[in-house]
Amino acid sequence: MISIGELPVSDTKPKDNLLEKLKKLITHLESGDDQQALVLLDELSSGRDSYLFLELGKLTRKLHDSLTNFQLDTRLIGLANNDIPDAKERLNYVISMTEQSANRTLGAVEQSIAILDDLQDQAVQVNQNWGRFMRKELSIDEFRELTRGVTRLLETAGAQNLTVRNNLNEVLMAQEFQDLTSQIIRKVIRLVEELEVNMITLIKISGGLDKTPGAGPEASGDLSGPAVPGVSTSKASLSSQDEVDDLLSSLGF
Repeated sequence: MISIGELPVSDTKPKDNLLEKLKKLITHLESGDDQQALVLLDELSSGRDSYLFLELGKLTRKLHDSLTNFQLDTRLIGLANNDIPDAKERLNYVISMTEQSANRTLGAVEQSIAILDDLQDQAVQVNQNWGRFMRKELSIDEFRELTRGVTRLLETAGAQNLTVRNNLNEVLMAQEFQDLTSQIIRKVIRLVEELEVNMITLIKISGGLDKTPGAGPEASGDLSGPAVPGVSTSKASLSSQDEVDDLLSSLGF
């Protein structure tokens, strides 16, 4: 049977009720009213179970809140100390790769444009002289110059064709960064989304935001990424914590 000393000092009303029932129990026992005594014993036993259930619920709520706050605090510390600096480095890496790709692409394109301009000038000159040749307007010396011009054009086109091809390959290779950088950016976006979810949860815990459905964004799903330090979240863990919180709330704790 529960003793009076087991009840908290602040719970004066339960103490008074218990004392009254104990006095009645003693009275029934002294008068030989066993039936009423058994009824009071059942009430005392039920009250003891209710009190234990209440205290167990309070203890469970405190433990649940402590675990939730601890997980949130450690995750926010990890975000601040590790993940956010890593995200800055990743973005700097993306900027560096983008600049390198842009420089390689611009260099290859500018060189190719200069080569094509030179070939075009030679082709225009040869075409003009060839037209005069077809109209029989060239002298012997001009005809010889025409043949030398055609030879130079063919030699230049053959040699510069390889250069232009290499430049086009350089442009193509410079675009390889797109796949890697896009995956890195997705990981950084995922980090920002996780930080947003944790900050909203922190505001809720602090009492600054009502816990209404749809108040916070859903955590993003897993995204594949390159072999670089990434951010991993556990959506299932967050969901299970919410379920525990809902259960305790439904029980009045």
